[in-house]
Amino acid sequence: MSNMSSRIPNHSQNPKDIQGGDKKVMKKSLSVILSTAMALSVFSSVAFAAKADDFSDLKDLDAATKAKFDSMIQAGIFDGVEEGRFGLNDKMNRAQFAKVAALIFDLKSSATTSSFEDVKSSDPANGYALPYIEALRVAGITDGKAEGKYVPAGDVTKEELATFLIRGLGKESEAKAKPGVSDKTVSDWAKGYVQLAQELKLFETPAGQSFNGTAAATRDLLVTSAYQAQQLNNASKKLSVSEAKATGVKTVTVKFNREVDTAKASLALKKGTASVATDVKWADDKKSAVLTLTNSKLSAGAYSVTLSGLAAETVDKAVAEFSAEDEKLTKIEFLNPSDTIAYSKNVMIKLAATNQYGEAASLSAGAYTVYAGNNNDVLKRITKAEDGTLRLILDTATGDNYKQGYGIVSVNIIENDSRVSVNKTFKIGTQPIITKSELGTVKYSTGDALSGKGQQATVELLRYDQYGNLVAADDSEDYDKTITRFFSEYEKNLKTEVVKSGNDGILTVKVSLLDNVAKSGTYTLNVQTQASFSTVKINVKSSKVATKVKLGDVKKEISAGDDEAIIDLAAFDSEGNQLSADDIVNSLKTNQGNDNTVNLSTSNGKIEIVQSGENKGKLRITEMTASDKSIISVSIVLTSPGLNSFDTKTYNVKGARIPSTLKLTNDPAKKALPGAIADIELNVLDQFDSKLDKAVTGDVYVQVSFTGSTGLKLVEDGGDTAITTAKYTEGGLKTFNKGFDVKVASDVVNTSNDLSGTFKAELVNSKGNVLASLTREVKVIDNKADLSYTVTPVSDLYAAGDKLKEDQADVLKSDLHKKVKITAKDNAGDIVALPSNVITSIATYNDSVVKAEIGTDGKPYVLGNKVGTATVAVGYNTAKGEQKTASISINVKDEAVQVAKVVAENDKETFSKAGNKSAQELLDLTVTDNYGVEYGKAVIANNNNILGVIYTATDVQGSGSVTISSKGVITVNGSVSSFTLQAIANGKSDSAVITVTP
Repeated sequence: MSNMSSRIPNHSQNPKDIQGGDKKVMKKSLSVILSTAMALSVFSSVAFAAKADDFSDLKDLDAATKAKFDSMIQAGIFDGVEEGRFGLNDKMNRAQFAKVAALIFDLKSSATTSSFEDVKSSDPANGYALPYIEALRVAGITDGKAEGKYVPAGDVTKEELATFLIRGLGKESEAKAKPGVSDKTVSDWAKGYVQLAQELKLFETPAGQSFNGTAAATRDLLVTSAYQAQQLNNASKKLSVSEAKATGVKTVTVKFNREVDTAKASLALKKGTASVATDVKWADDKKSAVLTLTNSKLSAGAYSVTLSGLAAETVDKAVAEFSAEDEKLTKIEFLNPSDTIAYSKNVMIKLAATNQYGEAASLSAGAYTVYAGNNNDVLKRITKAEDGTLRLILDTATGDNYKQGYGIVSVNIIENDSRVSVNKTFKIGTQPIITKSELGTVKYSTGDALSGKGQQATVELLRYDQYGNLVAADDSEDYDKTITRFFSEYEKNLKTEVVKSGNDGILTVKVSLLDNVAKSGTYTLNVQTQASFSTVKINVKSSKVATKVKLGDVKKEISAGDDEAIIDLAAFDSEGNQLSADDIVNSLKTNQGNDNTVNLSTSNGKIEIVQSGENKGKLRITEMTASDKSIISVSIVLTSPGLNSFDTKTYNVKGARIPSTLKLTNDPAKKALPGAIADIELNVLDQFDSKLDKAVTGDVYVQVSFTGSTGLKLVEDGGDTAITTAKYTEGGLKTFNKGFDVKVASDVVNTSNDLSGTFKAELVNSKGNVLASLTREVKVIDNKADLSYTVTPVSDLYAAGDKLKEDQADVLKSDLHKKVKITAKDNAGDIVALPSNVITSIATYNDSVVKAEIGTDGKPYVLGNKVGTATVAVGYNTAKGEQKTASISINVKDEAVQVAKVVAENDKETFSKAGNKSAQELLDLTVTDNYGVEYGKAVIANNNNILGVIYTATDVQGSGSVTISSKGVITVNGSVSSFTLQAIANGKSDSAVITVTP
């Protein structure tokens, strides 16, 4: 290997050129050494923080960068330079870099002497780095700065950093093959390394900016580049289970050679061939996991841990074996702080029984034999606490054998199998006086707080006597009355109670939540017993509060030219339960000043949480200007106190949407009778198989044509203008997607049985090439055709006649009525379109339940009157002119009308002050109730007494105000430029952004 000096020039100043004399140089050097040593001691051994937010100079980092810092800090690779300060822009010397590089590339060395003459273990500033420097040398990452010298206190330049990281990744040959960056600030020898480092995203240099290769690298650059290098290094290594071993009587610790994809990986424990149930908890660094046995404990024998769920080609070693042994008790010891115990009927003595793992032995209290006093005359019971300690309850006030102030009691305890034992003689003091009390750890019935009605929290009340021993509860005392409790902060739904817990003599304070609370908070519980006073914090959370968020996929691909994107968002409460869309909207608040609970950011456009409609609870990006192959970054951070949940995700922008194919969305009638309408429903799909209502350009368009016999015509859905040919392009695709109707004149005479019409839709590009086509033919059949008819069932009706008045109770005028329909098929099983006047009569056998009538439009309607079930008879004419009847059963309920769905067809619209568009028109609103009845636009206003639709104007831009009446009448005052219009009913909602014009 050639000397580093021939590969990386020495840019440092020649020491001989430094003037000022030996004394000044020595004084300056000593100062540098001491200050560096102080910084390094912090860097290498003291961890002030576990996350980036604990450092004042890291709090303003964006979420994605902060996540990288968190990863490196929590892995122990980086620390702060002083308490509360990371040193973001501080320089890092070569000794410090050696440690970072050795850790991220997993380089090991046990060297105690160095190959470099200037690296000494006795060096107070940089001696710690000796094994790391040797590890780098052995790995070929460096062979020094000059002949025989590493220069540990020297700076690391940016181009040197790039070189070191590329070598650490084993990509030096690739770097040398690169033509190199065209950047005068980078030394010639380093240009290939810098180019490859930038391609690998180790560094991100904005376009048009110089790399400044000879400048000293700062700690922020080292963190981000080291993070990316570690990710690349880990990804290149095959995963192996490096070790599995018993670390407790019910725990197995598994270690890996690199990070594991914990979202996919699974671990299974077996003893021989028998599976052992466990809970798995992954370490934060994802390099280890602890398996906790759920139904058993480890016993003597051979065990194995198997890794699964990952692609086989990414895994080297998937199984690790280890041997376990039966639990062994190693010692028992008394925990009482004094040799004196009180004179009382309820004296408590604590003991610890420890196994070979140093943890509390899992043996039950029954595994021990106790001898206390004369013939066990003072022993009342032995119990085991939740923390694994043993508790003896003695009665030292029994009989005349034990005198207050000068008696003694001998206590001996033996484990029955191992015969491990301990004994001690205690002096008997005076009657107990409570001198101190403590409240233990709060235990919640669910999660880490009281978050729902009926939930409880318990906390042990530990009382100590004058000898420092725990005081057991007296069975005869009502402590709920004698012990005082209160909260420092008022919350009417919190209730406390003092109870005895089990038979171990410990009192427990029980806190109950009587009802759900609207606001989360921490409440201080104060407890007073005799002269002792203690406090503990009780956490209360409002129901359905998000404590964790995760970004999902886009609802449909983001394409160049899109101005909006919808992104899935998942939120979870403290118990891991996923929140509903309503809960997300209620829990995550933005644009609310100090009441914000979440911050959102995007690299392109504006971002918000959708408050209503089918995308409620998802993220919506608007005003995008994304270009093909660009990347949009999205971050979400919970900002409520005590929460540290965030997520960041990037989304690739694909090429502009173009019409790609055509798809039928219904089963059109192939045949029709005179006077019938055959409905054809179809959509244009883009290259991503998504419905396309608007194309960016007209390079690809839809050409529609219709050829047919006299008496047949094609019209757009709901229209009446005949179409022979029509072109739909760009925004016109939305009209095409609404569908078409083939109308057959009622006076058509099909004497030759050859009347038909052919609908054709083609996707055509600018060169005239047909990319896709779809053809449907509708034949007019003979009036004498033999058809089978079926009356379509009518879903439940509301008892409008009984519950409502005037038009709403009139079968023909009410918008709550339903149309009765009939369908037909021919002998071939094909659907036949029928004229609207096929049904000629309708009657009900019980008009007190169902009202039925033919309207002036010739269509039959039914309306619920009172609760019950009624049979309705339908009379109809067949194609042959025969009159027939069929009957259906209709059910009527009085369950109140409620809105089940609110849909705004528009997400953007313009409101003219000079016009008079209503809220319903601006939204193109449709409301569906729980009976399946749809209400549109003005119909909504006519029935708002039962629908209860409320309209709101939020995010009002400009100066002025917007008011909206219950009927949807909008009044804009002042210079409002835009606002968000929302329709809300029964918890359902949808909205649109409204631009205001004069």
